[in-house]
Amino acid sequence: MLLPLPYIQETLGDEATILFQSFSWSFAASCVLLVLWRGLIAPVVAANRSADDLVFLTNSVVSLFPALTAPFLAVQALWELPISDHATALAAAPTPLALRAVGLSCGYMAYDTVFCLAHKQVRHPLLLGHHLLSILFFPYATLRHRALLVVLFFVCTEVTNIGQHVRIILLKLGHERSRLYLVNGVAWAVSFFVVRILPSPYLFYKMADCSYAAFSRADFVVAWATMPIPFVLNSFWPPIDALLSSENHHQQQQQGRAAKRR
Repeated sequence: MLLPLPYIQETLGDEATILFQSFSWSFAASCVLLVLWRGLIAPVVAANRSADDLVFLTNSVVSLFPALTAPFLAVQALWELPISDHATALAAAPTPLALRAVGLSCGYMAYDTVFCLAHKQVRHPLLLGHHLLSILFFPYATLRHRALLVVLFFVCTEVTNIGQHVRIILLKLGHERSRLYLVNGVAWAVSFFVVRILPSPYLFYKMADCSYAAFSRADFVVAWATMPIPFVLNSFWPPIDALLSSENHHQQQQQGRAAKRR
């Protein structure tokens, strides 16, 4: 039974309601994309792909949805924050845009967690840990008005996943020798550096220099225990991801050649 919106607003508050609605819609949209891809599109464009390839393709096709939506909401929400005010930059309240960006991102990650648990090909401990921490602490930080600047930055960085997943789609469809594959790979590397690496020193400066006066001791501990984690993952996750998908692809090619020899 669906709860009426006024009841949800009264129980959770307006901010939590917007975030929860965006979370729910994002999770549902990801599931719909999964069904559409598997039922209508994959049988046409990937009919001759292996079962493993179909898992990677499915994961990447659905993952384009949050990469093409949440970061653009987050960028607009960042402009609405008092970034230059060190007294309030880390204690600013979220705007509706910020709530929708965070909800959309977390809803997709909830879906992707289920998908990864169901498919060993994409079940990586680092990815699952990243998703679970984000699902827990992004809403906590947003609704507590704690370090929203950092949360929105991390949501913005998801735009680089466009290049990552287009690369996997091209690879699994057999276009790894195409010019498009090369151009996309270069663009992905550049976007990763510009979006994720280049702004990181500024974010660390903000984290170190801005006021934490509004934070409780628990808030402060949670913030400094979790905020550095995505920065660390940024430094080595893409090479690992590229290596895993490439190794899987090469293993399948070798198996195919061995089968032909028989």
